[in-house]
Amino acid sequence: MKADVAARVEQKLTYGMQDKVVVITGAGNGIGQGTALLFSREGARVVVADIDEIAGRATERAIADEGGQALFVRVDVSRDDDVRAMVERVIQSWGRIDILFANAAIQLSKALADTREEEWDRLHAVNLKGVFLCCKHVVAVMQKRRKGAIVITSSGHANVTYPNWSAYAATKGALVAFMRGVALDCAADGIRANCVLPGTTDTRLVQGYINESSDPEATRRRLIDRIPLKRFATPEDIGRAVVFLASDHAAFITGTSLIVDGGQLAQG
Repeated sequence: MKADVAARVEQKLTYGMQDKVVVITGAGNGIGQGTALLFSREGARVVVADIDEIAGRATERAIADEGGQALFVRVDVSRDDDVRAMVERVIQSWGRIDILFANAAIQLSKALADTREEEWDRLHAVNLKGVFLCCKHVVAVMQKRRKGAIVITSSGHANVTYPNWSAYAATKGALVAFMRGVALDCAADGIRANCVLPGTTDTRLVQGYINESSDPEATRRRLIDRIPLKRFATPEDIGRAVVFLASDHAAFITGTSLIVDGGQLAQG
């Protein structure tokens, strides 16, 4: 009897990802990599999509080393041909796409007056257009099976931003609005769409921002002081929220955003 109860409890605590096909963009580093490993540990087959082949292959190997299934696909999400080819490759290899985690992004911290047009355009091409292209081509696949889940990485910058972040905040705020539209457009097809809004996370992008500052240690302390829980998020902290939103535990959640920021937004 105790064994049966334990088995039922264990089943309730899993996320039902066995053999699901999950596409994760920007999976070579940071949140994408951490989330890829979490999905794999839940039994999913993970498409490691990244423009950085060295980083992407490293994530692919890390999953394989743990006994999981991974497929690396090099993709520039800002290019329609690349995204289309990625989706075709996944279908050829694994036949379907159950989950899309549209996570690939680049960062820019720069005063408005110093932001060049080409920087603005590149930021929007990757962070916003890239998500649009991935959703467009993956939704076409999901519609055939009338089911699927999409999670998009926005940011706390969508709600509260800081000086020198206007261009980046614009892309992340737009993603929340875009996600709501996708959720409504796709609901009749059984496809859900949500955003995860990470706070400051211990990733290569954040470390780069810290290291490029005039006083890295002071910058690190300032960032941590803004967080009520007094630490950076780990990629796995964000990844667990993504796995939840993509799972059947969130089957009636669509068109919303989950903030994972250690309480930062709560204090304004």
